Amino acid sequence: MLSRKSAADRCLRVALPLLLLYLCGCDEIMPRRSPGEKLYRKHCSTCHGVAGNGQTVRSMGDPNADLLDDMWRHPSDPAGLASVLRQGLVFEHPTYDKLSNEEIKQIVDHLLSLRGERR
Repeated sequence: MLSRKSAADRCLRVALPLLLLYLCGCDEIMPRRSPGEKLYRKHCSTCHGVAGNGQTVRSMGDPNADLLDDMWRHPSDPAGLASVLRQGLVFEHPTYDKLSNEEIKQIVDHLLSLRGERR
């Protein structure tokens, strides 16, 4: 018979990896993500966060990392967002010139959905 402590340890050993897989959100487990969300998570979430609020270790204290507020120094319309993704901003934002126009559009669409501007 297992003691309560060893039963709890065993349960934790099983549950923790499953929880980590769920939280990491790999596409095999969460296949319903849009192409834009997948691209956003791959290219943008390190700085801007999965939710787009800029709450990441990398961008801590950088008010420009929050994509959900209305405090933008650069155009926040779809064309402006696409331009920043394609061309980057010197010392502020990387260039994603290897992404296709369709991929850029998908990221912009996902960002607008995070902002509640698209459903």
